[in-house]
Amino acid sequence: MDYPTSQVFKLSFARGSIQQNYWLWAGFYGLIPRMKSFGLAIVIVLLGQASAQTLVEKLFLVRSDTTTVDPYSGMTRICVVVLADGHYRVERSFQSVQGGASETKIFLDTLPAEDLKNLQAALDSEDLQRIKTPPARGGIIQEMDMLSLSIPREHTLQNIDFQTAAQRKPYDKALKPFLTSLKAIEKRKVPVAKNETPNNCEAPRVMYRTVFPGASNPDVNMQQP
Repeated sequence: MDYPTSQVFKLSFARGSIQQNYWLWAGFYGLIPRMKSFGLAIVIVLLGQASAQTLVEKLFLVRSDTTTVDPYSGMTRICVVVLADGHYRVERSFQSVQGGASETKIFLDTLPAEDLKNLQAALDSEDLQRIKTPPARGGIIQEMDMLSLSIPREHTLQNIDFQTAAQRKPYDKALKPFLTSLKAIEKRKVPVAKNETPNNCEAPRVMYRTVFPGASNPDVNMQQP
């Protein structure tokens, strides 16, 4: 088919544009992976410029929760929270295998300076700080021997959860100094605080501050043990 000169010129121009656009788009898409990497690098750099979140104030040293089961007698649960000034709270509850309401006893006191020093040293252990565990799962647990810890660190709240002694076994050496201090707290001779109401050894919320470049106010977030 014969085209008028103007149409041939337009068709030729269009084909040239398509070819030109093809190579233009091909080159652009070839850059996309590199652009993504470059963009990621920018994000990483920008995030790196922000100060890591830091602890605003350490209001408590540790909160622990242990649960053991004796198939012949029942289940014993003990929670402990130790505040930064050495004041502590212990709640000990027992549920009999025969049923009925559980009995909870509450103990309040202050740790002696030496005991507080030993506890802090155990918590500051690098081996303990390196322990990482997945969150506790629900469901039926065979041979239950639970241990849960919440420890405010400089940049995050460390949560440790073991549901059985077998799970805890690989970390026995790292946990030993802390468990020694914990047992000492649980065994202290303290009168029952009869006027107290159980609160599951509720610990203060932990606040962390994050400062971003150019921000007038730091970003503060709270973590609940």
